Amino acid sequence: MHRLTLIAALVFTAATATTHAAPIALDSAAKAMSGMEASFTHRFTAKGFKNSQVESGSVVFGDLPRMRWSYSKPEQKLFVFDGTSSWFYVPSDKQVTVGRVNDARKRELPFLLLGDPVARDRAFIVKQQNRGAAIVTTLQPRDKASIMKSVTVTIAPSTSLIQRIEYTDRDGNRTSFDFSGYHRRAASADTFRFSAPAGVQVINAD
Repeated sequence: MHRLTLIAALVFTAATATTHAAPIALDSAAKAMSGMEASFTHRFTAKGFKNSQVESGSVVFGDLPRMRWSYSKPEQKLFVFDGTSSWFYVPSDKQVTVGRVNDARKRELPFLLLGDPVARDRAFIVKQQNRGAAIVTTLQPRDKASIMKSVTVTIAPSTSLIQRIEYTDRDGNRTSFDFSGYHRRAASADTFRFSAPAGVQVINAD
């Protein structure tokens, strides 16, 4: 199940919270993250459990929603998004799942909407507040049937880079991604495409 948490994520109040200022931090983050690579730690905690499943790797961001998530521990996995299509590759399974990044899927993947303020605000109620040295933004789905219950994004104001994303799905499972070690990474269009190696089974998710 934890293999699907990024796809289900994949993967964004208090009295001082405001709605009109919230898009500013998210829009700045989308711009600042383009052309960057970072290390990430992914934790998934199933409802009713205290211990988390922990995975780690690196992610390359293009102009969102183009992303390449390379998991290295404890198992190699790859998630690639080029803006219109997605690939989920598990080398040990010799299998890649190909899907479409359509409007319905974007509503279930906040990261895919980060660079699209109009679509993001149409799908989520966005609120922002300052907490010490961080900007914390919450996204509440407008659709009560959404796969996600709530999403929180923590952004460093000095860099406009996302430090942490955490969310709870409608089943009560909790997921978080912590980012570190941001650095510039030259990436071509091919970085955000995937060609299945010989002998790998291709499954169409649509």
